[in-house]
Amino acid sequence: MSAVYARLSILPNSDEPPPPFNHFETDLVPPTTDGSKVIVTGVVLILLTALWTYLRFWSLRQTRRAFLLEDWLNIGAVVTFYGLVATDFVMVLSGGMGHHIEELQDWHIIRFLKSLYARQFLYAASLGLIKAGVISMFMHLFFDRRFKIAAKATVALTIAWVLLTILVELLICRPIDKNWNFRKPTGTCGDQRAALVAVGVVNVINHMAILMLPLPMILKLGAEIRYKVATICIFIFGILTLIFGIIRLYTVLQIDYADVTYTTVQTILYGTSEVGVAIVVSNCPLLRPVFDRLFPTRGSENSCWRENTSDMVLSRKRKSTKSSGFTQMKNESQEDLELGNMGAHRAKRNTHITAGKRPPSRDDDDDCSVHRIVVTSETIVSRDKGEL
Repeated sequence: MSAVYARLSILPNSDEPPPPFNHFETDLVPPTTDGSKVIVTGVVLILLTALWTYLRFWSLRQTRRAFLLEDWLNIGAVVTFYGLVATDFVMVLSGGMGHHIEELQDWHIIRFLKSLYARQFLYAASLGLIKAGVISMFMHLFFDRRFKIAAKATVALTIAWVLLTILVELLICRPIDKNWNFRKPTGTCGDQRAALVAVGVVNVINHMAILMLPLPMILKLGAEIRYKVATICIFIFGILTLIFGIIRLYTVLQIDYADVTYTTVQTILYGTSEVGVAIVVSNCPLLRPVFDRLFPTRGSENSCWRENTSDMVLSRKRKSTKSSGFTQMKNESQEDLELGNMGAHRAKRNTHITAGKRPPSRDDDDDCSVHRIVVTSETIVSRDKGEL
């Protein structure tokens, strides 16, 4: 076979006798077993991503947190993911994915190749938005300087992967309609298998970088056992996304472009699962109100938790050269709990906090089943030589 892209040879030449196969004459092609798997997987992932996205924004409302960049990125990722699943359905029902190419008419193959072409852009957009949203969420949670540098480098790698995926799809065949017009006598295509493998390798590296990014910070956190278990479960699901990416990379190597409608099923299946699971995992760290409602602790009925957005903004604007952090509360009944140094380490700060429980009142309009600590504090700040 010449160096011309293999799509030119997926069908026999018009001067050759027709193959002894019964071609489908209908616009819609009955799905095979593999095609049905793609449809069922798409439906399940649509339901799961819709549920987890709803729980994310329900939790946002409960905590009264501001609508941040990662929330917009999540919405964009979900919308493009639904477009991705829609192209999968078109490839199965209208393009004949799952059938051997000899069983299909030319218009079936053209529909399949057009959908496959559009799908690559949706795949890159949806997964790229999810990755960017996760990194943005981490950057709002952790303020360590070295972590910020690592996060920005990971964002740059994510953007590079998205651009690589888009450019490969735009430039692999010239002119562009050569991607689906397989009988066109003019035009050339490059080695798409090699290009997709390169994109897949960068994708796996990107997944690994995002998974490893928050680990040093998470290990330093003090939390209840149940929250630690939940964090471990989220990390395991994140590894599942990485595994889907690796399997997808392997299936790309198994594609036979002479029978592309039959041999791309596994690549499509694992690619869709990779994006869908990534959306579910990206929502999990923000579902603490849901987790607290499902697994309440003793005393949670009499106490509430609410995030103060203005306090968060002020705390982010405050910069210090060194901070010893907070002392973890071992018991909710502790009083006169002393905090560590919260400001510049050269300043003298004596902070005393009296912690207790406030019974719910009629003025409380939030969900009091969510666990929180109500703190009444008196802080005395001393300054030496004009330093804060």
